[in-house]
Amino acid sequence: MSNPTERLRRLVENGVAKRFDLNAWARDTGCAQPTALARLRAALEQIRPDVVKLIVMESLQGTAAEDADTMVYGETTAEAFLAFVNHHAKETAALDESAPGVFYDLGSGAGKSIVTAALSPYFRECHGIEILPCAHAIAECVVEDFIRDVAPRDDGGTPTVSARLGDIFVDLAWTDADFVFCNCVTWDEATIARLTQAAGAMRSGSVLATALCPLSEPNAFDFIAEEELAFSWGPCDVLVHRKR
Repeated sequence: MSNPTERLRRLVENGVAKRFDLNAWARDTGCAQPTALARLRAALEQIRPDVVKLIVMESLQGTAAEDADTMVYGETTAEAFLAFVNHHAKETAALDESAPGVFYDLGSGAGKSIVTAALSPYFRECHGIEILPCAHAIAECVVEDFIRDVAPRDDGGTPTVSARLGDIFVDLAWTDADFVFCNCVTWDEATIARLTQAAGAMRSGSVLATALCPLSEPNAFDFIAEEELAFSWGPCDVLVHRKR
């Protein structure tokens, strides 16, 4: 059996490293005018979760975080995540179609959730913050491909989209957002407590959705829903909170 590095190299050469050709895809499928979601699915298909996870694992070898569960990689699926975001953005008083808001993904990984949220009519800006340079580098390519091959949305709009390299506990621009998503499935209690404290600066009416883990002291938030959402590893409960 080949070692992880050799396997990773083969996966990258046959997966992440390939560029999506929208024109060829449309021609081969006989679809001259694919929807924005169809274009997004095709663009993201090449960036497989197992490839990104291996890249993350390789980047952490020899570091203190090598065996830490907090760095396990996973991502949402486009259709399910877009439906989830649209539902809760629509029902939130802070957001409506006449005044689209701002979306943030904390720990945005390869950036798939950022560009998926960008298909929602409820956002004029969609951003992500990721601390790992290797995952962030992929996210930058994903954002470029979204702008080139996916945008605009079916309604003709194109939100501002970006992926930033940084620490969500240092870069606190997300606390001004209308909708914040955080895949914190494997976070420990101390990290969840830091998130809860930082989220206290979010404005009234904004939404914070956390995967699996509840806020440690949700006194500043109302718990409004718990929904099962499809992730790359399987279904997971996502808890939706609204800032009081």
